Amino acid sequence: MVKVSWCEGLRFEAEDRHGHKIVVDTEEKFGGSDQGFRPLELFLAGLAGCMGMDIVGILQKKGGKIDSFVIEASGIRAEDHPRKYTKITMKFKCEGDYKREDLLRSFELSRDKYCSAVAMLKSSAELEFVI
Repeated sequence: MVKVSWCEGLRFEAEDRHGHKIVVDTEEKFGGSDQGFRPLELFLAGLAGCMGMDIVGILQKKGGKIDSFVIEASGIRAEDHPRKYTKITMKFKCEGDYKREDLLRSFELSRDKYCSAVAMLKSSAELEFVI
């Protein structure tokens, strides 16, 4: 469960069931105060976090040692409302001591089996992955 409460303007505070909080906002020109994530940026963060947790967890179980793991997620939105993402590109960069084939297999398992966010998106947006 997530609770989202209006603060002022178009700024909201989101709180999860564990008490973690984040600010959701927009640019001043749209009525916000530019103090937090845009809603669709949070969507990209959720997608990247979901895949990242899968990949790192699987790779570590295979004995890989990870020094850094970064995912850059960007999206192209439709021109007309509801302006959903029509294409999302995710770039993965992993550094450490691991087998490349283990990284690729970890990625495939996340993409094809474990990541709920990817499963939700497959029918509505083109997904591009760069490893």
